[in-house]
Amino acid sequence: MKRQVIEVPVISEAIRRLGAPTSALVRVGDLLFTCGMPPVDVHTGDIVRGDIAVQTRAALDALEATLAFAGSSLAMAVKTTVYITDPKLMGTVNALYRERFPDGFPARTSAGINPWPAPFDIEIECIAAIP
Repeated sequence: MKRQVIEVPVISEAIRRLGAPTSALVRVGDLLFTCGMPPVDVHTGDIVRGDIAVQTRAALDALEATLAFAGSSLAMAVKTTVYITDPKLMGTVNALYRERFPDGFPARTSAGINPWPAPFDIEIECIAAIP
């Protein structure tokens, strides 16, 4: 199977500005693989600052926009991984996560990461199917 890197204009540029040697989105067959999606403003590519609720919403927005660009959606998510600097904040993350996945949850792994070399507290990566 062939691997196809998909350039998602604002999101890909935002990831490059962070200096991460990664692609925002890769397609293999009928599956999409995102990088760890930071809290990025989907219109400007700027990192969204704020508390964990603000950052989580922004990371999920960026994830949703990235999947939509490739013809998929959060509804087609099969697996996510949440990386967070303070696992005690997962209650807030879980509440927002429930809002974005009202029709059933994908499989998920959550991991506390510390120290964190980036100016945000959460990243969410995803594997999603293409309908």
